[in-house]
Amino acid sequence: MDPIYSIRLSGAGGHGLIQAARILAEAAAVYGNKNAAESCSYGPEARGNASRGEILISDEAIDCPKIKSVDLLMALTQEAFDKHGKNVKSGGIIVTDETVKINDTYKNQTVYSVPLVDLAESKLRKPAMINIVALGFLAGVCNIIDKKSIQQAILARVPRMLEETYIEAFETGLKTAREIQKNAQK
Repeated sequence: MDPIYSIRLSGAGGHGLIQAARILAEAAAVYGNKNAAESCSYGPEARGNASRGEILISDEAIDCPKIKSVDLLMALTQEAFDKHGKNVKSGGIIVTDETVKINDTYKNQTVYSVPLVDLAESKLRKPAMINIVALGFLAGVCNIIDKKSIQQAILARVPRMLEETYIEAFETGLKTAREIQKNAQK
């Protein structure tokens, strides 16, 4: 791993990406024995406007939490991808919802187009779980934070009566990542 691994989660308010960023930072720092810094940005009206969560993860101290280019970008809207896609490092990972259109200029990155919104809405019947499905997918394609650490951070932040629902959403994302990677190897 580079000294500092950078992740940007971007979409619209209501996707829960700010919470997802906080879960990733907690997973790395509290349960993963790494250093992490997290910051977020969102419009004045949270639902529907652009939102962004950023996480830096390192085995070493993080002296500046500012991200210029990212190792991993998750963009759930076209606006998010158009704004942040150009900031993904060569060799980086791009994860988008399947509704996002990506041109051919991203040949130096690994690109995953995933039905994240549909998985949360149709399969789980819980649209608010898109962020947890997304965390499961990220855990499946990126080995920077241990899956168990992410799961522990999720469980530490949710009401006890909803733990099963959150774990089901997380595992749906993980399963989707495994299926996509398996199909890509064929």
